[in-house]
Amino acid sequence: MIIEQETIMTSPYLERAQAWCIALRTLMNYPAYALPFHTTAWCSSSPRDVSQALELTQVAADKGSDLVHVAFALDVDEPLGVSLAVRQGADVAWIPDVHLYAADEKAPLELLAGDRRWFIGPRSFLTSAKLPPKHRRARGEEIAWRRWQHAAAIEAPRKLEGALWVPPGGTFKDAISHERLKIAA
Repeated sequence: MIIEQETIMTSPYLERAQAWCIALRTLMNYPAYALPFHTTAWCSSSPRDVSQALELTQVAADKGSDLVHVAFALDVDEPLGVSLAVRQGADVAWIPDVHLYAADEKAPLELLAGDRRWFIGPRSFLTSAKLPPKHRRARGEEIAWRRWQHAAAIEAPRKLEGALWVPPGGTFKDAISHERLKIAA
């Protein structure tokens, strides 16, 4: 089983997932440079059920960052969905089924969930506010998806340094760098 997981993590799946995560990070206007304390992290994996979502909330708590999670299936080239693990005081909330939104062709991407929209705000923190007007959401979601697809295609050859793999059931302290995974394979 571990060999299969390492094969998955060193395959084109990893590069494809990383390209989509980098593209989303870029389109949300999170800084490309390393912040002294990253306030938000982007991660990818297969879709999460409730117990697996708890593992990601623990990673968010251990890391001290909010997580934007992009879900993939092995045999699909595009993400299946986006979700969030957001720190709220001493707890971390799991927010599934997030929709991407862009107010226009040049606006940063935002994430719509429930009755809130999430965006990168001042000091690069994941920030929430009320939803955009309902009559603008469908068009804004179309714009966001198209821009994300285009950006992911451009990012495909680019790799983000410092990317980590957290083994299933592991915590952030169990993380292994992508570079080490490739050497081991």
